[in-house]
Amino acid sequence: MAPKEANPKSPPKRHLARNLLIAGVVLLAMAVLAYALRAPILTGIADGLVVSDTPRAADIIFLLNGDYNTRPQRAAELYRQGLAPLIVIARSENTPAVDLGLVPNDTDISVEVMQKLGVPPDKILVLAFPGGVTSTFDEASALHRYIQSHPVHTVLLVTSAFHTRRARWIFKRELAGTPIELKMVAVPYQGFDQTNWWKNETGLITLNNEYIKLIYYFVKYR
Repeated sequence: MAPKEANPKSPPKRHLARNLLIAGVVLLAMAVLAYALRAPILTGIADGLVVSDTPRAADIIFLLNGDYNTRPQRAAELYRQGLAPLIVIARSENTPAVDLGLVPNDTDISVEVMQKLGVPPDKILVLAFPGGVTSTFDEASALHRYIQSHPVHTVLLVTSAFHTRRARWIFKRELAGTPIELKMVAVPYQGFDQTNWWKNETGLITLNNEYIKLIYYFVKYR
């Protein structure tokens, strides 16, 4: 009987073990490198969401609803610096709790914060919107309606840092064909920023949600 031939396609066991060892070492080295560089990598992920222009003189400051602990403070600061003669904000939708008189509307809170910080009531304009604004798209639509009857050319758009890229994309889409120049004002968060968001629960949630929304809008409205 002729001897059975070895399968030439089957590598010797020692070769397989060596390849597995090499793959394991490479993966371990990559993991160690990623851990060592985690701070710049994670900071870069956050930086991808932030669009920040140098504030300059504008016709209006347009304040987006949300985070009334930080955004209206920045809008008031820009006004006090003399960068625009008027702060404009679209009125947000009433929640059931607002309708019951249990809590104020978010827009009303922002307005009161700005007044407490020295902005005269007649320098804050609240735009009415059917049913109240419920999204950044609604706020962009409210601004579009406003500029159709008012001489506005430059707008300081004030919103939270991680929201700036998506907000700019939405507003530019809505205002396409108009002469409006948008200047993004990125407002810092309380308790975290681009350099340490992964160490803060709110930072983790905020960044995660913003990337999900950004991808969703790009896919849906591209």
